[in-house]
Amino acid sequence: MSSFLQGRSLEEQEAANIVANLHGAGSGVMEEDKRAVSGNKRSRDDDNGAMKQLAGGAKPSSPPRKKKAAKLSSSVKEATVEDSDEEMDATARVFAAPELKPAPYFYYSDHSLEEDPDPLTPITASGHVPTFPAKMHAILTNPNLNDIVAWAPHGRSWTILKPRAFEVRILPKYFEHSKFSSFVRQANGWGFRRLSSGNDRNTYYHEYFLRGMPWLVKKMRRPKVNEKKSISPEQEPGFVAISEEFPVPDRPLMREILVLQRIMEK
Repeated sequence: MSSFLQGRSLEEQEAANIVANLHGAGSGVMEEDKRAVSGNKRSRDDDNGAMKQLAGGAKPSSPPRKKKAAKLSSSVKEATVEDSDEEMDATARVFAAPELKPAPYFYYSDHSLEEDPDPLTPITASGHVPTFPAKMHAILTNPNLNDIVAWAPHGRSWTILKPRAFEVRILPKYFEHSKFSSFVRQANGWGFRRLSSGNDRNTYYHEYFLRGMPWLVKKMRRPKVNEKKSISPEQEPGFVAISEEFPVPDRPLMREILVLQRIMEK
């Protein structure tokens, strides 16, 4: 620069110095701009890194939320099961959710000590046709029919002693048909089971069908197809042993069953 200014006038030298200073300032500004840009870039990189760290930090928190949701779902499921158990009626508890017990009960529960919790509610509502279990109580307590169909001695099951006489004398009069096979299907449809072995072989039973306790049939209904589970012969109840522990008491004939007998005899 000094060699360039030699031989120049003072004004030219000052002008050249001003131009040089301007270039120096401009380069300084450019350097500052570069540093600013670089700083902004680092700031953006830092911000991006922070965002990534935040995003990376949010990921570990997701599993606890899932775990909490799973726990809540499990609690809701358990509550639903408990609610469904509470909503089960007597028939559903007998057939849909039976509890396996030690012999001689297996899937059978005793109800011989139960009293009628609502004696003002009739077995058969006024104006309604008696149900199958109500008719069977009336038939089994009719002494004129005991040679055809009768209770087993323990009072927990019943048997048809004379199938042909039952078909001719009882079915047309009390069930308005004369087919024994239809009667058996009707008994099965109401949840009666037939014992296949032992002293009570070929007798029919239901937990809520006991001699002298007709009010229990108010808890009976036709079980749904998916409710009635099969029971193996090895797990059939032993009524003789059960009755030794809980004998079915002898009770007087209920007036309602007596009235039903008279109506059915007409």
